[in-house]
Amino acid sequence: MSIYQPRLRILKPTLDSIVISTVVINKPSRQSFFVTQVPRRHRELISRGHLASKDYLASRGYLTIANTKHHNILFYLRIQPRQPQFTRSLNMSSKLVPSKPSEVAVIRNITPNIVTVSVPFARFGIFRVGGRGTIIRLTSGTLAVYSPTALTPEAQAKVVELGGRVGYIIAGDIEHHIFLSEWARAYPNAKLLGPKGLQEKREKVQDDPRIGHEPFAFTWDASNRRDAAGVSDEFAADFEVEFVDAHPNKEVVLFYKPDRALIQADLLFNLPAIEQYSRVPEAEKSSHGLLNRTFQALNSTAGEAKGLKRFLWYAVSRADRAGFNESVRRIAAWDPEIIVPCHGETVEKDGGELFRKVFDWHLQGHK
Repeated sequence: MSIYQPRLRILKPTLDSIVISTVVINKPSRQSFFVTQVPRRHRELISRGHLASKDYLASRGYLTIANTKHHNILFYLRIQPRQPQFTRSLNMSSKLVPSKPSEVAVIRNITPNIVTVSVPFARFGIFRVGGRGTIIRLTSGTLAVYSPTALTPEAQAKVVELGGRVGYIIAGDIEHHIFLSEWARAYPNAKLLGPKGLQEKREKVQDDPRIGHEPFAFTWDASNRRDAAGVSDEFAADFEVEFVDAHPNKEVVLFYKPDRALIQADLLFNLPAIEQYSRVPEAEKSSHGLLNRTFQALNSTAGEAKGLKRFLWYAVSRADRAGFNESVRRIAAWDPEIIVPCHGETVEKDGGELFRKVFDWHLQGHK
């Protein structure tokens, strides 16, 4: 089944809007319908695929965020009214944090040297993608914490169990940074690592107590995209690095050589997020059911993974597909056994085979 080529559109923040990343598929099908929180009185006035209907919704504060011929779905989000600056900044991180993280986090040893901390997280409060931090023990005994989640007493106990010496705190990309300050305060001797531009992004946040302005000890950019030795010799002994700046979120992908584990943030989703939602109430697992089933179809590695292939090809890599393909080929050459994603299920065996399946079009250079 064919799918129209999409264009990636990032909406800039305005006085009366929130920042929303959107994927818009051109030429919607006439059979498209919408699924949203639109009140019944508005729904009754909307005919399928009619431009005036979309204008009517827009005039009442609704925003189209996705429209796909493939799934015959037209999504809408409601734009929130402007809030005072302090409240909006505070909510930026508070909405990403479970109210009682100790009660919902799942801490698990993937190998004797790799521990994951999996938590629930819903994008826009709707799409259940989950979140995951990863603690890796280097052969030197130093710990590296990738895309950390909340520093709960249970997470601290696991750090102690692994030796207690946190040497590196790593932001997986420009979006995965909310808990960096919390961990940096607890482990002040650790080096803060991440993509270029993240420190500047954090310094612009003035009213969020979770986001500090700690300096980064090392940042990756286009000039040092594969540099592990620049961090330290012990880091380079255990890690290969690929900075995927062709990805919209500027991904820092790590390959932990002792366990052949690929550790990454948003490069590859593996939904549904079963483990990450395993300790939450049933109602939270089942809300927005149709929206989540559709979104999961676009971010699942199951079967032929056609939805995920299309999403990566048409949306994620569209801006710089040649650069994206180059990074994907290098990562595939590592042939990982394990894949630890921040969103969705951990792949504990045959990771290289799954990676090559999902990124087949990029490896071949064509679909």
